[in-house]
Amino acid sequence: MRFSQTLKNEFFGGWKPFEVVWLFLFIAAQLYAYAQSPVSWLEALAGISGILCVVFVGKGKISNYFFGLIFAYSYFYVSLDNKFYGEMTTTLYVYIPAQFIGYFLWKENMRNSTEQSETVIAKFLTVKGWVTLISLVVLGSIAFISILKTTDGNSIGLDGVTTVLVIAAQLLMILRYSEQWILWIIINILSIILWADTPAMYLMFGAYLLNSLYGYYNWSKLAKNS
Repeated sequence: MRFSQTLKNEFFGGWKPFEVVWLFLFIAAQLYAYAQSPVSWLEALAGISGILCVVFVGKGKISNYFFGLIFAYSYFYVSLDNKFYGEMTTTLYVYIPAQFIGYFLWKENMRNSTEQSETVIAKFLTVKGWVTLISLVVLGSIAFISILKTTDGNSIGLDGVTTVLVIAAQLLMILRYSEQWILWIIINILSIILWADTPAMYLMFGAYLLNSLYGYYNWSKLAKNS
């Protein structure tokens, strides 16, 4: 009985009315995109699970990792079909392992934000952290783009940059830094360009972009409260 109550609080507790409307509008947009261009049910699954994941991350809820795992497996095959090898590699070696690692790291750093909901204890990057982050992203992008040039992949420049940024943002997310959202904002803008010919995907990343803006606002509050 206690376990079911815990699950109920995790999935349904602590939501503001506009956040619920926000979530359902995003899901409705995904379903509409799939109805207009039903290319692959995996695209729809990746879109919906991805939206659920990022919205739950924005709320600081640990259950985001459940939806993240569904997204990671479905997005892997969508990227493979579209020959976006950078995205595919990121999913296989970053997204999927990160769901397990992130869950256990977050589990040790949760606090009760209300009687019905737990949220993660967030923090801010230091100046040294920013310098290290920017340096690694620049060097990593140059190195990975050079590797992608040896393949028959599409949009190599964008694919390479977004891949490295995702790795960095995912690491910041696992380590509970609120600045992850600045990287997600950049990633989502680039991803909208990358998936411009796939309605379900660019709508998903459009929803991600809006959620990233709110996520940065919410996590900044979480970090200050921590």
